[in-house]
Amino acid sequence: MTQVFLGLGSNRQRRQHMQAGLRALHDRFASRQRPMKVARMYESAAVGFDGHDFYNTVVGFHTDLPLTALSEVCKQIERANGHPSSLPKYSPRTLDIDLLLYGDLVCAKPIQLPRPEVLFNAFVLWPLAELAPSYKHPETQQSFAEIWQNFNSEQVLKPIEFRYPALPYLITPESDKEAAF
Repeated sequence: MTQVFLGLGSNRQRRQHMQAGLRALHDRFASRQRPMKVARMYESAAVGFDGHDFYNTVVGFHTDLPLTALSEVCKQIERANGHPSSLPKYSPRTLDIDLLLYGDLVCAKPIQLPRPEVLFNAFVLWPLAELAPSYKHPETQQSFAEIWQNFNSEQVLKPIEFRYPALPYLITPESDKEAAF
């Protein structure tokens, strides 16, 4: 089983699409033995283009899917939520799911891992540091808590109140359950 972390974001019908994305990932990957854990929800300005603010979070879970199969599942969930793969990188999104880390894998293809944004976008790093503070970046060997503590950016990001879907194996910030990664 491989520990994976995914970044989720939406700036179009944000609540609806973030809840749908969490539900779809939960239904595919979570179980009593392997729950899915989610960070707080954050609101951030669009990066790279002028657009509505985004909702962002990070989820973590274990999977036995190979990297390419996991990537395809994420793309299927995006498409089911109105995100065609033909959109330019910097554009509005109904639901965007980015594979941030796949265990300790470092590679350039089929996708670049760890995802570079982990180190320079607050909307990825803060929820990742919250969700897995002691987990180490495969290249820098620093914990995500350390990276976040030393992070310096002008990016505006704030935690928001968010009603997570009521799912049996989803550990949310409001849950009284603890799951260490």
